[in-house]
Amino acid sequence: MNVFRMKKHHAKSLRWKMNTDSFLMKSGFLFSILLLSFCAASCSDDDEQGKGRAFFQTYWALDANNSSMPCGGTLWTQYSDAPVGSEVGKLVDNDLDTKYVTYHSNVNINWNGNSSVSVKSYSLTSAADSPEADPKSWTLSGSSDNQKWVVLDTQKDQTFAERKQTKTYAVENEEEYRYYRLSIQSNHGASSTQLAELSLAASAFVGDIDDLMSKSSGSTYSPDNVMGTQHAESDLSVTQEKLLWLKDPNKEPDPFAGLSWAGFQVSNLYPFGEPCPADVNQHSIGDCCLCAVMGSLSYVYPGFIKNIIKNNGNQTFTVKLYDPKGQQIEVGVSNLFVGTSGSLGASSGKSGQPTWSTVLEKAVIKWFQAFRNTSDIGGIGSEYAAAIITGNGSSFAFAPEKLTPAELQRAVSVSLKRGKLVVGGFTKSDVPVDGKYKTVSAHAYTVSLPVDDTMLFVMRNPWGAVPTISGGHDGTGDGMLFIKDDNTVPPLIDLRIMEPGAAEEFGVGGNLSPYTPPSYTPMPMRIAPHLLRTGR
Repeated sequence: MNVFRMKKHHAKSLRWKMNTDSFLMKSGFLFSILLLSFCAASCSDDDEQGKGRAFFQTYWALDANNSSMPCGGTLWTQYSDAPVGSEVGKLVDNDLDTKYVTYHSNVNINWNGNSSVSVKSYSLTSAADSPEADPKSWTLSGSSDNQKWVVLDTQKDQTFAERKQTKTYAVENEEEYRYYRLSIQSNHGASSTQLAELSLAASAFVGDIDDLMSKSSGSTYSPDNVMGTQHAESDLSVTQEKLLWLKDPNKEPDPFAGLSWAGFQVSNLYPFGEPCPADVNQHSIGDCCLCAVMGSLSYVYPGFIKNIIKNNGNQTFTVKLYDPKGQQIEVGVSNLFVGTSGSLGASSGKSGQPTWSTVLEKAVIKWFQAFRNTSDIGGIGSEYAAAIITGNGSSFAFAPEKLTPAELQRAVSVSLKRGKLVVGGFTKSDVPVDGKYKTVSAHAYTVSLPVDDTMLFVMRNPWGAVPTISGGHDGTGDGMLFIKDDNTVPPLIDLRIMEPGAAEEFGVGGNLSPYTPPSYTPMPMRIAPHLLRTGR
């Protein structure tokens, strides 16, 4: 049995209420009506929570962008006795405090995908209460026609040791099925059965990197401070006066590094609909590690970004961060950001306009002013920055040449699929990558899964562009470097792997996909000359 916390972000969903689902599945006529209703419902606006509108309570439809299932499709359950607020859709709502409930000790939960996929792992998350109602024994089966079923996995006498605990199970399955069924056969003695979340993944259970840990270094874990060793001694004390100053958006930090504040209209925090690395483009502040961490958070945990930033509607924002002792605090941010010659010198979107990354960066600057007695975040470390945002400072590193290329790939894949934040760098500059681009040393990159089997993984430059061998910079690919096993580049790479902290409940777990940049119009790169020289 393999166990780990799987993270999810919410998907657009729709639910349909009905009392005779068994008849529906037997009736081709009614099933056609059901499909037509799907089409009509998919054109409806989501509710204010983004979780869809109610229809038959035994059904819940998900679009292709959902993170709980490997494709778009419909989830439905055997019984229609779920109480209001505990319908089957709660299994895929990315909220561990909600649950699906049926007043039976056994139940079938079915998935009908819009396409056939090969499920290779699945996860169950226990509800927040009533352990006696947890599933105990079950089977997972697949079918191509919803009639002939093949048992893929069987579990007996399973126990959830904690509330809201996620257990993940590997599946030895190479077949692509359209239908999957979780048949819960018994629970731990209750007359009802409940489950907080269910997830199917088209990726294999990611295993572990335990055998590689003897080669790791630089652990920042602290048994005394959840923020890690890097926050244990250097930070100033927390006082009520500082907390009040931080919360007030009209309180501005000092200018730093010869930069100044300027007012910018914040029109759209999320220009591509959801937070993504393309929203993070460094210009004049030497905080590449913070930018790389923000890129990683938006890649693995876009829902977390939206959760911690509140738009107050008056060009001010409230950002949730963590103080040096790991207590959540609120930081008020105005629309005054670092400006250079009339342009945004802070992290910006592709259009050069403020995004969520601009606001989050400003919140970290205010944090520095309060707890480091300086607003200058130049040179901030990735593990230091991540703890401020997520509340967990535990991390470790793999130094260059410590891992083989295959081990590097495994460290990245396992860590990302387990929901860690991964940032990398190079020990040398101007080394050719993929025959077109060049490395930058003393610089942090956001690491993501490989796009295809020809590469180990991808490293995104937070400049949003990459230096080219022919001179200049290429901004068409959002700064992505495709790292291959060429016997030259992998030995130059170091990795910093960080715990996700409070973000862990907002990720996509086993269904994490490679990062695909959104469509945008490339603009001239505006990287300050001193950053081009130093790599920061």
